[in-house]
Amino acid sequence: MLRKKIGLFCFAAVFVVALAAGCARKEAGDLGGSLPEAAQSETAAVRMEKARIEEEADDEAAVKEDMDQSGPGTEATEEVESTGPGKKVEAFAEKIQEAVGDRDLQAFGDLLFYPCVLLTGDEETITLKSREDLLKQNPDMVFGDDLMIAVANVDTVSLKKTDQGVVMGEGDSRITFQERSDGSYGITEIRE
Repeated sequence: MLRKKIGLFCFAAVFVVALAAGCARKEAGDLGGSLPEAAQSETAAVRMEKARIEEEADDEAAVKEDMDQSGPGTEATEEVESTGPGKKVEAFAEKIQEAVGDRDLQAFGDLLFYPCVLLTGDEETITLKSREDLLKQNPDMVFGDDLMIAVANVDTVSLKKTDQGVVMGEGDSRITFQERSDGSYGITEIRE
């Protein structure tokens, strides 16, 4: 992002210099002489500024590259990233928290993989085969108090993947979601 900004700034500086030089040449041509001394010094100043900006960009790129390479603490970072569920899991879990907190069946329905198993507080097992099956349910049955509290208390950063998927909540009330081979996530089980 920084490189793009610097690149755009450099492009704009070069454009302004070229425009100024073109205007100065046209003016000098109209007067029958060469570039005025002020225009030449202005062009030189713009070139020096451009060189300074490019040097700063190169310095920043070198620092970033040094930070990306191995060094003290790199092993721990790589280990956490390789064993942690990552930003995609965290983002998906936050979407779940929002939909459950808002008791929004529409938004919640977008997060499910169908068929999805819903285990109610009365120990009834309902297989939701489609979004319509979910929307037919009473929101109080889907978003019971225990589930809402369990999901709200989840620290999305510390979620862990298991063979069964990622579990949000502890005890009887929880939501389990999994990753498909295409990289998408979806809820596979809801326990109220």
